[in-house]
Amino acid sequence: MKRILLAIALGLLGTAAVARSAAPEAVFKLEPYRKTVALRASVAGHSGLFVFDSAGGITLLAPAFAKTIGCTPWGRLSGFQMTGNRLDAPRCDNVRINLDGHPFSAPVTAVIDPAPLMAKDAAPVAGSIALDLFAGKTITIDLAHRRLIVETPASLRERVAKARPLPLLLSRELQGHALAASVGVPTAQGTVWFELDTGNGGTVLVSRPYAALFGLDPDAKGEQTADFDVAPGLHARGRAFTPSMIIDGNLGMPFLHDKIVTLDLAQGRLWIQPAEPAVQ
Repeated sequence: MKRILLAIALGLLGTAAVARSAAPEAVFKLEPYRKTVALRASVAGHSGLFVFDSAGGITLLAPAFAKTIGCTPWGRLSGFQMTGNRLDAPRCDNVRINLDGHPFSAPVTAVIDPAPLMAKDAAPVAGSIALDLFAGKTITIDLAHRRLIVETPASLRERVAKARPLPLLLSRELQGHALAASVGVPTAQGTVWFELDTGNGGTVLVSRPYAALFGLDPDAKGEQTADFDVAPGLHARGRAFTPSMIIDGNLGMPFLHDKIVTLDLAQGRLWIQPAEPAVQ
C-alpha cells in the first residue's frame, strides 16, 4: 500500500511540474502615462521615466538626461516621422540602460527633447524606449495587465501554443539603427502594413491611399470611426484619421489596449491574442 501511495504522490508531483509555467527572462511593469505607457529605467546610476514607444524606431534621451549621464551628444541621425516630416538629432552611443536590475545595451540613441512631441501638460520624461533596445529578443507587450515581458524559448512556446502567427514586417531605418514592427492586414488589393504603436494613445491611422479599403473616406479632414478586422478574432475599432503618410497605417491604443502582442525580433515572428479583462 505504501508503494502505491508513493507512486501516486510522485505522479502528482510530475503532473504539477509539467503544468507549472515556464518562467520568462524578465517581467517589467508598465506605468500609465497619459494615454500611453512608460517604464522606469536607470542609466549610469541615474533613474528616470521613459515612455515605451513601440513605433518610435530608436531609443531617445532628453538632452538634460544625456548631460546628467555624462554623454556629450555628437554627429547626426536623420529620419522621418510617419507624416513625412524630417527629424535630425545628435546621438549618444553605447548607452547601457538598466530595467529593474536587467541590463540592456542601446548601441545608438538619439538625443531629442521630447517635450515638443507631447502635450503641453505632459509630465517630463527622461526619454523614450523603442524596440531597438530589445533587438534579437522576443518580447510580449501585455497592455491590459501593464507588463512588458522578455521571453525565454520555453516561455515563448507556452505563450503562443494556441496562437496563430500573423504577418510581420520589421523596419530598420536610420541606417539600420532603428527597429519598428508592422502587422500585415489582408485586403482585396493586397497586404496593408500597420505599425504597432504603443506611443499612439488614441487613434487608428490609415494613409489616404488605403482609406477606402477599410471603409474610411480618404477625403475627410476630421475624425472618422474605424471598424475593421486585422485578423480573425482581432478587431480594430476607434477614432480614425486618414492623413497622407509615408507608411500604410498605424494601430495605436484603441487596438492594442486589450491585446497581448508577442514579437520575435530575432526571427521576425508575430502573435497577437485577446487579453483577459483589462486592469481597472
